[in-house]
Amino acid sequence: MERRTVLKIVALTALSRKLNALPGTAMNHMQTAPLPTATYTLQFFTEEESRLLDQLMEMIIPVDDHSPGAHEAQTNLFADLMVAGSSESVKKQWRDGIQHIREEAKGSSLAEVLQRAATNEENPKTDLDRFFVSLKQMTVNGYYTSATGIHKEMEYVGNTYLAAFPECTHPEHQQG
Repeated sequence: MERRTVLKIVALTALSRKLNALPGTAMNHMQTAPLPTATYTLQFFTEEESRLLDQLMEMIIPVDDHSPGAHEAQTNLFADLMVAGSSESVKKQWRDGIQHIREEAKGSSLAEVLQRAATNEENPKTDLDRFFVSLKQMTVNGYYTSATGIHKEMEYVGNTYLAAFPECTHPEHQQG
């Protein structure tokens, strides 16, 4: 299954309760069934790799005044699921990328390594730069398809009736 297809399924699953996207009886069943409480079992990354990814991803989308960060959204587990279902070349890219981050961090901190890699984000030149692009993309995809990203960051509340459409409050988009 392609990654984009999986992302669509994940996003629709997260939104389906609010959108009533599933047909009648399936939706009724979902509304009454309790959510599963089982813990996720890593499929590709080791525990140590998953913890490292959690740290890195939290640096990319940290907690702020508005919403929780990548850690609460469990983007490292999203990455594990996505990479586990990927080709061998993608799996190798992630293993090599994590190893490269570890090696680079021996002489500095993880934050410094990410900062260096991010400087060439628009035009990645090294393996570290290219891995950063993949890491950031995975973090953003995982965050914004999670309940944390959808409900706490974007404040999505589902289909709601609006008597009037509220005006834009961003001055840069105001018509003058």
